[in-house]
Amino acid sequence: MDKSKLQDEIARVAYELFEKRGCVAGYHVDDWIEAERIVTARYAKQKPAVKKDPKTVAAKTTGSLKPKAAAGSGKARPGKKVTEKKKG
Repeated sequence: MDKSKLQDEIARVAYELFEKRGCVAGYHVDDWIEAERIVTARYAKQKPAVKKDPKTVAAKTTGSLKPKAAAGSGKARPGKKVTEKKKG
């Protein structure tokens, strides 16, 4: 985005904050800083997705999607019958 357009948008948002406060003077620096935060957060959400190499994506996504049980966790796996050991 063009730097002057970015500053125009920050100024517009800062003025909106000033109006929401009831046009009370003396908070222009606070309004500007808050407006910068709002505008930069807005543009951070809108970043274009980076194109990925299809070969790299395919290599990373191959494999089982089922979670593996931790060895020795003692937890039952789905579909397996759990039997309790009797104390004797």
